Amino acid sequence: MFIVWQGLGFVVPLIPILFVLLGQFLLDAVMGAGFYHSHGWSVALMLLLSGVAVWMLGSRLNNKPGRELIDPQTQETVILRKRHTLFWIPFQYFGVIIAVLAALILFA
Repeated sequence: MFIVWQGLGFVVPLIPILFVLLGQFLLDAVMGAGFYHSHGWSVALMLLLSGVAVWMLGSRLNNKPGRELIDPQTQETVILRKRHTLFWIPFQYFGVIIAVLAALILFA
Protein backbone atom coordinates (compact mmCIF):
# COMPACT_ATOMS: atom_id res chain seq x y z
CA MET A 1 0.00 0.00 0.00
CA PHE A 2 1.23 3.45 -0.87
CA ILE A 3 0.87 6.49 1.32
CA VAL A 4 0.82 9.77 -0.59
CA TRP A 5 1.42 13.05 1.20
CA GLN A 6 2.70 16.56 0.70
CA GLY A 7 4.43 18.65 3.33
CA LEU A 8 3.53 17.43 6.82
CA GLY A 9 0.58 15.28 5.70
CA PHE A 10 2.26 12.16 7.08
CA VAL A 11 1.60 13.51 10.60
CA VAL A 12 -2.20 13.11 10.24
CA PRO A 13 -2.37 9.42 11.31
CA LEU A 14 0.23 9.90 14.02
CA ILE A 15 -1.84 12.44 15.99
CA PRO A 16 -4.84 10.14 16.70
CA ILE A 17 -2.50 7.27 17.54
CA LEU A 18 -0.65 9.45 20.06
CA PHE A 19 -3.89 10.77 21.57
CA VAL A 20 -5.37 7.28 21.97
CA LEU A 21 -2.18 5.91 23.54
CA LEU A 22 -1.84 8.90 25.85
CA GLY A 23 -5.51 8.64 26.84
CA GLN A 24 -5.14 4.95 27.61
CA PHE A 25 -2.06 5.58 29.72
CA LEU A 26 -3.56 8.50 31.66
CA LEU A 27 -7.02 7.02 32.24
CA ASP A 28 -5.61 3.66 33.33
CA ALA A 29 -3.15 5.41 35.63
CA VAL A 30 -5.79 7.64 37.24
CA MET A 31 -8.91 5.43 37.20
CA GLY A 32 -7.32 1.99 37.52
CA ALA A 33 -6.10 -0.71 35.18
CA GLY A 34 -8.59 -1.75 32.50
CA PHE A 35 -10.74 1.40 32.74
CA TYR A 36 -9.88 2.56 29.23
CA HIS A 37 -10.86 -0.70 27.53
CA SER A 38 -14.05 -1.17 29.54
CA HIS A 39 -15.45 2.27 28.65
CA GLY A 40 -15.99 2.85 24.93
CA TRP A 41 -16.57 6.58 25.35
CA SER A 42 -12.92 7.06 26.32
CA VAL A 43 -11.71 5.98 22.88
CA ALA A 44 -14.30 8.22 21.22
CA LEU A 45 -13.26 11.15 23.43
CA MET A 46 -9.59 10.75 22.54
CA LEU A 47 -10.43 10.53 18.84
CA LEU A 48 -12.61 13.63 19.08
CA LEU A 49 -9.82 15.55 20.80
CA SER A 50 -7.33 14.39 18.19
CA GLY A 51 -9.75 15.48 15.45
CA VAL A 52 -9.85 18.96 16.93
CA ALA A 53 -6.05 19.00 17.15
CA VAL A 54 -5.72 17.86 13.51
CA TRP A 55 -8.19 20.53 12.36
CA MET A 56 -6.39 23.31 14.26
CA LEU A 57 -2.90 22.27 13.17
CA GLY A 58 -3.96 21.72 9.56
CA SER A 59 -5.72 25.08 9.40
CA ARG A 60 -2.67 26.79 10.77
CA LEU A 61 -0.29 25.03 8.36
CA ASN A 62 -2.37 25.41 5.20
CA ASN A 63 -3.37 29.04 5.79
CA LYS A 64 0.15 30.45 5.94
CA PRO A 65 0.70 33.18 3.36
CA GLY A 66 2.59 32.11 0.27
CA ARG A 67 5.71 33.57 -1.25
CA GLU A 68 4.97 36.09 -3.99
CA LEU A 69 7.24 36.06 -7.03
CA ILE A 70 7.14 38.08 -10.25
CA ASP A 71 7.94 36.41 -13.56
CA PRO A 72 10.56 38.63 -15.25
CA GLN A 73 9.36 37.86 -18.79
CA THR A 74 5.61 38.31 -18.36
CA GLN A 75 5.52 40.46 -15.19
CA GLU A 76 2.84 38.14 -13.81
CA THR A 77 2.66 37.46 -10.10
CA VAL A 78 3.05 33.86 -8.97
CA ILE A 79 2.29 32.78 -5.41
CA LEU A 80 4.17 29.76 -4.12
CA ARG A 81 2.38 28.09 -1.24
CA LYS A 82 3.36 24.91 0.57
CA ARG A 83 0.49 22.42 0.86
CA HIS A 84 0.04 19.81 3.56
CA THR A 85 -2.10 16.91 2.34
CA LEU A 86 -2.59 13.18 2.83
CA PHE A 87 -3.96 11.30 -0.19
CA TRP A 88 -4.58 14.70 -1.84
CA ILE A 89 -6.97 15.75 0.96
CA PRO A 90 -5.92 18.89 2.89
CA PHE A 91 -4.58 18.21 6.39
CA GLN A 92 -7.36 20.02 8.28
CA TYR A 93 -10.21 18.08 6.65
CA PHE A 94 -8.99 14.90 8.31
CA GLY A 95 -10.09 16.50 11.60
CA VAL A 96 -13.70 16.17 10.43
CA ILE A 97 -13.12 12.58 9.26
CA ILE A 98 -11.63 11.66 12.64
CA ALA A 99 -14.53 13.34 14.50
CA VAL A 100 -17.06 11.35 12.43
CA LEU A 101 -15.11 8.18 13.23
CA ALA A 102 -15.31 9.09 16.93
CA ALA A 103 -19.10 9.50 16.67
CA LEU A 104 -19.40 6.14 14.93
CA ILE A 105 -17.40 4.47 17.69
CA LEU A 106 -19.46 6.19 20.38
CA PHE A 107 -22.83 5.19 18.95
CA ALA A 108 -21.89 1.73 17.64
